[in-house]
Amino acid sequence: MIRAVLYLRSSKDRSDVSIDAQRRALLELAKGRGIAIVGDEYADAVESGKDDDRPGFQRLIRDIRAPGRAWDHILVLDTARIARRRALAIIFEEHECKRHGVRVIYKSLPESDPITEMLLKSILQAMDEWHSLTSRVKGLAGMAENIRQGWRAGGRAPRGYQLHFEETGAIRDGQPVTKSKLVPGDDALQVRAYLEHRARGLKRSRALALVGVTWPASSLVEMERNALVYAGHTVWNRSAERTDGGYAGGEKWRPREEWVIQKETHEALISEDEAELILAAIAERKRSGGKPARRVYLLSGLLMAPDGSPWNGDGGAYRLGKGVRIQADSVERAIVARVVDDLQSEPMAAAIATHYRDLAKTMDKRPNEAAPMKRRIAEIDMKTSRLADLMSETSAPNALLRQIEALEEERSSISGMLESMESDRAAAKIFREIGVADVRRMLHSIVDDMNAKDPEALRDTLRQALQSVELSAESFEAVINYRVGPASKSGELVASPRGFEPRLPP
Repeated sequence: MIRAVLYLRSSKDRSDVSIDAQRRALLELAKGRGIAIVGDEYADAVESGKDDDRPGFQRLIRDIRAPGRAWDHILVLDTARIARRRALAIIFEEHECKRHGVRVIYKSLPESDPITEMLLKSILQAMDEWHSLTSRVKGLAGMAENIRQGWRAGGRAPRGYQLHFEETGAIRDGQPVTKSKLVPGDDALQVRAYLEHRARGLKRSRALALVGVTWPASSLVEMERNALVYAGHTVWNRSAERTDGGYAGGEKWRPREEWVIQKETHEALISEDEAELILAAIAERKRSGGKPARRVYLLSGLLMAPDGSPWNGDGGAYRLGKGVRIQADSVERAIVARVVDDLQSEPMAAAIATHYRDLAKTMDKRPNEAAPMKRRIAEIDMKTSRLADLMSETSAPNALLRQIEALEEERSSISGMLESMESDRAAAKIFREIGVADVRRMLHSIVDDMNAKDPEALRDTLRQALQSVELSAESFEAVINYRVGPASKSGELVASPRGFEPRLPP
């Protein structure tokens, strides 16, 4: 018997699916498929799916890694519950779940073969990310408009200020809509004194001693970065977008020209000149002590020797064991170039389209048992109705209740099978209609992702497109194994690109 736990997540979106509704749907799914629910459920209420920093989700990952757990399946309503970012979803399933022998079952996905499941899952994950990006654009536009009107875009007040809420006159869900502005707080004079000392070039420790406070270093750094806020301006869009591998471009803060600054929105604690002196000091410290960006190995986890031994990224090279090394830039350029060529080729698109048309034919040959199932459900409904009528005429209803319960279990099981058959028919219709042009468009979108400048995004795209890359330590011939489609032999490109030294000293 399959033993499973539930993972439930709702977001701040008022139209999202509630935790209770998800739980009911998954318990119905478990009952229909004969799945035993064991252990605690994992839930995150009012949590975003854009990252994995969720208490329930983190507890689930810890338990996946724990030895001796009593379950090996996770029931989830749909792909968006796990994450609205494809990269996060792939890392969770490929790195965490599969590695520890755990399978995720989505109620929104029909039971099917692995290739079909992968295609449908990829489509849904792409739609989840599109929804997230669309919602983000709308949210950012609303924040920008709030700032232009002199309101805060959200978040807590910086030290030295407090939030003052005012009603806008609008009503939402029966409650007045309020927006906030900054007003000086109880410690405003201390903050002003500290920042004035810093603008004059005093060290943090000396400035703290003069003010007579013991604020933590992290708070001081944040205050200094908010220098323009303390000059009476609202500053927005400073933080860079957070990605799975850190911050986009490797920097936590965007360039100043990308900031949105609305001047004179609240009472200033320092002058604008003092604020600029503080920011200039921060920029100078960064120039003098900045560290180089971390090297991203694009083929990490993909590059293998023919016997399955991994090539590991190390010091700007890929190393096999303790001996053979190959320049990372050279092999990555060759592999990425060949993958781009393959994904834009007609044979690849034709092979994938043929595969799914053949799959649709196989699915169409399955016997259609929907009619007898529907008749059986009608019989169960009649029997249940008669038994319910008899209960009012008997003094010992327990036996009738047990019969009704057994019939309801059978009904639920048949309904689940019918639902699965309907999903299969819908999937077969999609596969029948997929043409080479459709596949080509899908592959071109993958190539567009690969042309992104962000190496973290490129690595994630390669992990989605490729199963592995076999690289021989003797001949340096490579074979690219795609998740869908034929293998691509690219030995000549990997063995002799311009400037490529196949054997480097260990």
